[in-house]
Amino acid sequence: MYIRDNGMQGEMASPWQRWVTGIQQEAKALAFFAVLLTIFRIVFLIIFQLQLANASIADIGMSLWLGFRLSLKTVGFISLVGLVIATIPKVLNLRWPAQTIRTVWYSIVTVILTLLFFGRIPFYRIFNSSYNAMLINGKNDDISAIINTAINEYHAIPFLIGALMTSSLLCWLLVKVLHTHTSDWYPKTRNTQIGTAIASVIGLAVLFVLFRFGGAFSYTHSINWESAARLNSNVLNEAILDDVQALYRVRTIAKRIHALETVQLTADELKAAISQVGGNPYSKTFDEAFTKTITTQRLETAPQSIHVILGESYGLWPFLPEFNKLGTYIVGQGRSIEQKQNAMHTQYALAQGTGTMPAINGLLTGMPDVGLYPNYEKVSYEAPYGLGIASVMKQLGYKTVFWYGGFSTWQNVKDFALSQGFDEFHDASEIDSTAVNAWGVDDGDLFKAISAYMDAHRGEKIINVIMTTSNHPPYSINIEKEGFNSSYVASNLPKSIANTEQQIKELGHIWYADHVMGQFVQREEQQDPSALFVITGDHSERFTFASEEGPQVTSTIPLIFYGKGIQQEWLGQESFGMSIQMIPTLAELVGRPGQTYTSMVPSLFDSYPFVFNHRLWMDSTGIHGEHQPMPGEYRETMDTLRTLAAWRMKQGNVIH
Repeated sequence: MYIRDNGMQGEMASPWQRWVTGIQQEAKALAFFAVLLTIFRIVFLIIFQLQLANASIADIGMSLWLGFRLSLKTVGFISLVGLVIATIPKVLNLRWPAQTIRTVWYSIVTVILTLLFFGRIPFYRIFNSSYNAMLINGKNDDISAIINTAINEYHAIPFLIGALMTSSLLCWLLVKVLHTHTSDWYPKTRNTQIGTAIASVIGLAVLFVLFRFGGAFSYTHSINWESAARLNSNVLNEAILDDVQALYRVRTIAKRIHALETVQLTADELKAAISQVGGNPYSKTFDEAFTKTITTQRLETAPQSIHVILGESYGLWPFLPEFNKLGTYIVGQGRSIEQKQNAMHTQYALAQGTGTMPAINGLLTGMPDVGLYPNYEKVSYEAPYGLGIASVMKQLGYKTVFWYGGFSTWQNVKDFALSQGFDEFHDASEIDSTAVNAWGVDDGDLFKAISAYMDAHRGEKIINVIMTTSNHPPYSINIEKEGFNSSYVASNLPKSIANTEQQIKELGHIWYADHVMGQFVQREEQQDPSALFVITGDHSERFTFASEEGPQVTSTIPLIFYGKGIQQEWLGQESFGMSIQMIPTLAELVGRPGQTYTSMVPSLFDSYPFVFNHRLWMDSTGIHGEHQPMPGEYRETMDTLRTLAAWRMKQGNVIH
């Protein structure tokens, strides 16, 4: 009697026959998924081919080869599960439905991989990355706004339908592959059975090591997600990671964040770390340990009003000389302010992170990014961080007001801002506007509301921290109606920016955000000639270039201080900084000699050999990746500051 389970096994088939047949089935599945992930890579590169303008065939080939090697980890694990739940039980139990279980398992995997790949496409369009750490905090975003944007801007429903249809077709193909012919050979003599057993053990062990190290036999020559960025192209480097490995990256980052959550230092270790970065180890509190005294009066008269404009996706790149033709138009207001005699600015500045909330967290805590989200930390709601912008500016006599063009429930931002010393918080729900999308009101209406508020509070010393929203998907502003000249922009695009409808729309929203910001600055300085403005961005890395650009272009933000009495020469032409240095710099500008403030980092007026953010560091030699070689003293300082920041966010202010 003959039973068709996997196509080759009869009712009386021996365990050896079932083993050999099962191994062949798992090998077919392994080959299927290796080919599938390679096809996904090729499709991904075709979709984003506009970013491959400067990539050679050799680079593309290397990306596919490294990706194939890395995916051996993924397909090896998938096949190992098949071996454990199908083949091995079948060897032990003739009646085990191996082929049915195998088909179900591999079909589930096929559907998941297809859904992940289809989801990767819009994710990359937004973040210029395959799945990354943004997923960790995504649960804290406005889910309805995310869904709305995904549906209306990134065609989520057609993508989902396409993914389900594609996965159905792939599952059908998978079943066909699993039912192809397998060899009838199996060991019949004792010697061949012993040889087969030895070969199986050695072969599986060798394959395990080979797959474990991504096509190598040692860690030295291995490839993993942290060592995958080996090419001078972001899209090629991201193509190397399949979606499972990208999710593994997210998991690893999450584990590292969790490790920070349990950071413990003895009192002596804490004091030594504080002393190492220039703090006073004998202070009773952490914040007090970083007290600084103002010694120089820089502005003759302290400004009555201060406006810190944190522009959504307001990157430095349009300010750079290589983008002059385009930049003089789309950030004409920012460039004009930057070049005024009473303005000073850094040549380059590193953003706190690649998202909006890390930038806000940096301003509100005054501490470097360590991967934690202080807006969800218990300590953050017990008392303000003395290092944050609200605490510092209140101590210098200013009323603190936070303005957000979105909605206050996003990322708990209202409660967090108020807990960190802001006297008032205003969001889109309070602003009269007919132009509202899922993320908030247009910047123009936001700035009008702030001007109206200031008109009602002239005479008060106020600092406004303003987080804009318009330069963000779903890019719903009628930019032509606002006066945007799309024809001019299209005819003045550099080769590194694709001439597509979507790119022109995004550039139009950069123009709009800059345009209404400039109008606000002009109006406020007319109403209050003493007004001081800080113009910067939350991050820069979301804009997509057709050719590969370095971090000087993709990862920097402007940092401009503008107002009566400011002198250009206060910051040299080659000055650089990081976003949280804005806080001590403001204190040094508006404070009077003898007044104090707290800061873990120096102001921009103090010489400092290097700065850093969540993944980059910069000194006079340029901008470098965190994993690139850096001087030992830089590394030690960076690690100590991060450890201290994590300790402060988890353990509180009192030095025990």
